[in-house]
Amino acid sequence: MRQHALIACAILAALLFPCTAAHALQFDTGLSASDAKEIYNYTLSMDKIQKMAAATSSLQELGKHHPEMDNVQQSRSIDGMVQNIKRYPEAVASINRAGLTPREYVVCLMTVMQTSIAVGFKKSGTFKEYPPKLLQQVSRANLDFTEQHWDEIRKLMPGGDSDGE
Repeated sequence: MRQHALIACAILAALLFPCTAAHALQFDTGLSASDAKEIYNYTLSMDKIQKMAAATSSLQELGKHHPEMDNVQQSRSIDGMVQNIKRYPEAVASINRAGLTPREYVVCLMTVMQTSIAVGFKKSGTFKEYPPKLLQQVSRANLDFTEQHWDEIRKLMPGGDSDGE
Protein backbone atom coordinates (compact mmCIF):
# COMPACT_ATOMS: atom_id res chain seq x y z
CA MET A 1 0.00 0.00 0.00
CA ARG A 2 3.03 2.34 0.24
CA GLN A 3 2.61 3.08 -3.45
CA HIS A 4 -1.08 3.82 -3.21
CA ALA A 5 -1.60 6.84 -5.46
CA LEU A 6 -4.64 8.10 -3.62
CA ILE A 7 -2.77 8.33 -0.34
CA ALA A 8 -0.23 10.45 -2.21
CA CYS A 9 -3.11 12.60 -3.43
CA ALA A 10 -4.32 12.98 0.15
CA ILE A 11 -0.88 14.01 1.33
CA LEU A 12 -0.50 16.51 -1.50
CA ALA A 13 -3.90 17.98 -0.69
CA ALA A 14 -3.14 18.12 3.04
CA LEU A 15 -3.23 21.89 3.08
CA LEU A 16 -6.98 21.64 2.69
CA PHE A 17 -7.73 18.24 4.14
CA PRO A 18 -6.23 17.36 7.52
CA CYS A 19 -7.48 13.77 7.48
CA THR A 20 -4.25 11.86 8.12
CA ALA A 21 -3.31 8.64 6.38
CA ALA A 22 -3.47 6.82 9.72
CA HIS A 23 -7.04 7.97 10.28
CA ALA A 24 -7.99 7.12 6.72
CA LEU A 25 -6.48 3.65 6.98
CA GLN A 26 -8.51 3.01 10.12
CA PHE A 27 -11.62 4.54 8.56
CA ASP A 28 -11.74 6.74 11.62
CA THR A 29 -12.01 10.15 10.03
CA GLY A 30 -13.26 11.88 13.14
CA LEU A 31 -16.09 13.34 11.07
CA SER A 32 -19.49 14.08 12.50
CA ALA A 33 -22.31 11.65 11.82
CA SER A 34 -23.83 14.06 9.29
CA ASP A 35 -20.52 14.47 7.42
CA ALA A 36 -19.94 10.71 7.41
CA LYS A 37 -23.48 10.22 6.06
CA GLU A 38 -22.88 12.78 3.30
CA ILE A 39 -19.72 10.97 2.21
CA TYR A 40 -21.44 7.58 2.42
CA ASN A 41 -24.35 8.82 0.27
CA TYR A 42 -22.15 10.50 -2.35
CA THR A 43 -22.23 8.56 -5.61
CA LEU A 44 -18.95 8.32 -7.48
CA SER A 45 -18.73 8.52 -11.26
CA MET A 46 -15.76 8.81 -13.59
CA ASP A 47 -16.93 12.28 -14.59
CA LYS A 48 -16.82 13.45 -10.97
CA ILE A 49 -13.46 11.78 -10.32
CA GLN A 50 -11.98 13.33 -13.46
CA LYS A 51 -13.14 16.76 -12.31
CA MET A 52 -11.79 16.15 -8.80
CA ALA A 53 -8.42 15.04 -10.23
CA ALA A 54 -8.24 18.14 -12.44
CA ALA A 55 -9.04 20.37 -9.47
CA THR A 56 -6.43 18.60 -7.32
CA SER A 57 -3.78 19.09 -9.98
CA SER A 58 -4.67 22.76 -10.25
CA LEU A 59 -4.58 23.18 -6.47
CA GLN A 60 -1.16 21.53 -6.32
CA GLU A 61 0.18 24.03 -8.84
CA LEU A 62 -1.45 26.87 -6.94
CA GLY A 63 0.12 25.64 -3.71
CA LYS A 64 3.59 25.79 -5.27
CA HIS A 65 3.14 29.53 -5.78
CA HIS A 66 1.33 30.20 -2.50
CA PRO A 67 3.15 28.44 0.36
CA GLU A 68 1.03 30.40 2.83
CA MET A 69 -1.80 28.01 1.95
CA ASP A 70 0.02 25.38 4.02
CA ASN A 71 -0.84 27.30 7.17
CA VAL A 72 -4.63 26.99 7.06
CA GLN A 73 -6.39 26.03 10.25
CA GLN A 74 -7.04 22.33 10.19
CA SER A 75 -10.59 21.07 10.28
CA ARG A 76 -12.23 17.67 10.51
CA SER A 77 -15.59 18.82 9.21
CA ILE A 78 -16.68 19.17 5.60
CA ASP A 79 -17.87 22.70 6.37
CA GLY A 80 -14.51 23.56 7.93
CA MET A 81 -12.60 22.19 4.95
CA VAL A 82 -14.82 24.13 2.57
CA GLN A 83 -14.20 27.29 4.60
CA ASN A 84 -10.43 26.65 4.32
CA ILE A 85 -10.78 26.53 0.56
CA LYS A 86 -12.94 29.66 0.48
CA ARG A 87 -10.17 31.60 2.26
CA TYR A 88 -8.34 31.48 -1.07
CA PRO A 89 -10.35 32.81 -4.01
CA GLU A 90 -7.81 31.34 -6.45
CA ALA A 91 -8.45 27.89 -4.97
CA VAL A 92 -12.21 28.33 -5.37
CA ALA A 93 -11.68 29.46 -8.97
CA SER A 94 -9.48 26.42 -9.69
CA ILE A 95 -12.12 24.05 -8.35
CA ASN A 96 -14.91 25.86 -10.20
CA ARG A 97 -12.93 25.70 -13.48
CA ALA A 98 -12.76 21.94 -13.03
CA GLY A 99 -16.57 21.88 -12.81
CA LEU A 100 -17.09 21.37 -9.07
CA THR A 101 -18.07 23.47 -6.10
CA PRO A 102 -15.67 23.48 -3.15
CA ARG A 103 -18.10 21.32 -1.16
CA GLU A 104 -18.44 18.71 -3.88
CA TYR A 105 -14.66 18.71 -4.29
CA VAL A 106 -14.19 17.96 -0.57
CA VAL A 107 -16.87 15.27 -0.50
CA CYS A 108 -15.68 13.66 -3.73
CA LEU A 109 -12.04 13.61 -2.60
CA MET A 110 -12.93 12.11 0.76
CA THR A 111 -15.18 9.51 -0.85
CA VAL A 112 -12.48 8.55 -3.35
CA MET A 113 -9.92 8.31 -0.55
CA GLN A 114 -12.11 6.08 1.60
CA THR A 115 -13.19 3.75 -1.17
CA SER A 116 -9.74 3.52 -2.73
CA ILE A 117 -8.06 2.68 0.54
CA ALA A 118 -10.65 -0.04 1.21
CA VAL A 119 -10.33 -1.47 -2.31
CA GLY A 120 -6.54 -1.28 -2.03
CA PHE A 121 -6.66 -3.32 1.17
CA LYS A 122 -8.85 -5.90 -0.51
CA LYS A 123 -6.63 -6.05 -3.61
CA SER A 124 -3.51 -6.44 -1.44
CA GLY A 125 -5.09 -9.36 0.41
CA THR A 126 -5.37 -7.56 3.76
CA PHE A 127 -8.91 -8.88 3.79
CA LYS A 128 -10.87 -11.05 1.36
CA GLU A 129 -14.25 -9.46 1.98
CA TYR A 130 -15.09 -5.99 3.23
CA PRO A 131 -15.61 -6.02 7.01
CA PRO A 132 -19.15 -5.23 8.17
CA LYS A 133 -17.96 -2.12 10.04
CA LEU A 134 -16.36 -0.79 6.87
CA LEU A 135 -19.59 -1.38 4.94
CA GLN A 136 -21.36 0.84 7.46
CA GLN A 137 -18.96 3.66 6.58
CA VAL A 138 -18.31 3.15 2.86
CA SER A 139 -21.11 2.39 0.44
CA ARG A 140 -21.07 -0.93 -1.40
CA ALA A 141 -21.96 0.88 -4.63
CA ASN A 142 -18.86 3.10 -4.38
CA LEU A 143 -16.68 0.12 -3.47
CA ASP A 144 -17.96 -1.82 -6.49
CA PHE A 145 -17.50 1.22 -8.74
CA THR A 146 -13.95 1.75 -7.51
CA GLU A 147 -13.09 -1.91 -8.03
CA GLN A 148 -14.44 -1.75 -11.59
CA HIS A 149 -12.54 1.45 -12.41
CA TRP A 150 -9.44 0.84 -10.25
CA ASP A 151 -6.78 1.32 -12.91
CA GLU A 152 -8.50 4.31 -14.46
CA ILE A 153 -8.90 6.04 -11.09
CA ARG A 154 -5.27 5.39 -10.15
CA LYS A 155 -4.06 6.88 -13.43
CA LEU A 156 -5.92 10.11 -12.66
CA MET A 157 -4.24 10.61 -9.30
CA PRO A 158 -0.88 12.32 -8.84
CA GLY A 159 1.80 9.67 -8.99
CA GLY A 160 -0.83 7.23 -10.24
CA ASP A 161 0.10 4.06 -12.00
CA SER A 162 -1.65 1.15 -13.61
CA ASP A 163 0.22 -1.80 -12.11
CA GLY A 164 -2.80 -2.74 -9.98
CA GLU A 165 -0.93 -2.67 -6.65
